[in-house]
Amino acid sequence: MGLLLPNRSLNRPQAFIWLCLVHCIVCTQGLAIAQQWSDTVLPVPLTVGYAVRLVDLNRDNRLDIAIVDSKRVLWLENPTWQTHVIWETLDAAADNVCFAPHDIDGDGDIDFAVGYDWQPNNTKSGGAIGWLESPADPRSLWTHHLLTKDEPTTHRMNWADIDGDQKKELIVAPLKGRNAIAPGWDDQGVRVSRWDAPSNPKSAWSNSTIESSLPVMHNFQVLDFDRDGRDDLLLASFEGVHLWSQKGKSNEKSLTRLGSGHEGKAPEKGSSEIRLGLMENKRRFIATVEPWHGNEIVVYEEPASNSTASGKATLWPRQVIDAELKWGHAVACANLDADDADELVIGVRDESLPHRCGVRIYDRQSDGTWQRSLVQPGQVAVEDLAVGDLDGDGQNEIIAVGRATKNAVVYRKKR
Repeated sequence: MGLLLPNRSLNRPQAFIWLCLVHCIVCTQGLAIAQQWSDTVLPVPLTVGYAVRLVDLNRDNRLDIAIVDSKRVLWLENPTWQTHVIWETLDAAADNVCFAPHDIDGDGDIDFAVGYDWQPNNTKSGGAIGWLESPADPRSLWTHHLLTKDEPTTHRMNWADIDGDQKKELIVAPLKGRNAIAPGWDDQGVRVSRWDAPSNPKSAWSNSTIESSLPVMHNFQVLDFDRDGRDDLLLASFEGVHLWSQKGKSNEKSLTRLGSGHEGKAPEKGSSEIRLGLMENKRRFIATVEPWHGNEIVVYEEPASNSTASGKATLWPRQVIDAELKWGHAVACANLDADDADELVIGVRDESLPHRCGVRIYDRQSDGTWQRSLVQPGQVAVEDLAVGDLDGDGQNEIIAVGRATKNAVVYRKKR
């Protein structure tokens, strides 16, 4: 948005009035954009709502909403949003924390890898990994299979084909390195591991370390960054943003730093949440929350000339586009307005009045700035969010799950 600046010097009262006018115009425009979104509160009370994914579980060609809550895993059936609890851990001392959908046993339906026994400050023991086997009717209880009880601070997981063999491996990233100590937690690197399911996934899985040099890793994204047919990993850690890749017949591994992260002293440093998006000219950007559990929304735009060969690349320029928040805790990049570029969707978890928690949308303007709009500020204390087309109309919806607000809400753009 362009604003006309005054062409003469202003005294202090006049300057104050002018700034108030500018603030009013910006807020009004942001409010108008926010009012383009309607909200549907889903009929499911949550305790935390650690993770949400969109996946067609009953094979009716509609995306359902799956949620990992603190003591249960459940899904809401599209379009009635009837709740189906598929696994409960009511007597567990610690919480469930993450999951990753995939047809693990090859029977044609979707199963879940799950991470649980969430003890964020216990870096010596605990941290469980298992998988939930879907029955013929996914509305029934699923069968749990344990893989390990000893992967401390297990926090994030995704499926990826990192070696190009057309078979996906489970990639697991704890939050902290084993035996890391407070207050910085940066004295040990995180063990990022791959878990390979055998032909009979009910038997033991093999696992190996693929990266262990980066301390405190809050999130990562799976994507084919260089379009070579193999999945790569974008990693957000205390050391900023890194691209992890595995190349060639020898499966040579490389780790390339793309973003500097927030420069500070642990634990207030580096990058936290992370996602890759596309700008209008097909150049890419990386969106992060910084520092760890931080108050900055950061965009790294891909340089015009950039190479990641041999682990060397120019750092992508860092731009803080918002710092009026407390504890950003979810990031998505998706096209919300049918143009040629992605918008950036951010979930803010905590209140820091006058700045509210909730969903925020950022749209890149032609001058390189990012226009912010707030969607129902204060409605959801966002722990996680997902973006997808729930009703098949070609338009994406936003699904946000809350911690302090203990709710799940679908935001749909008005026509």
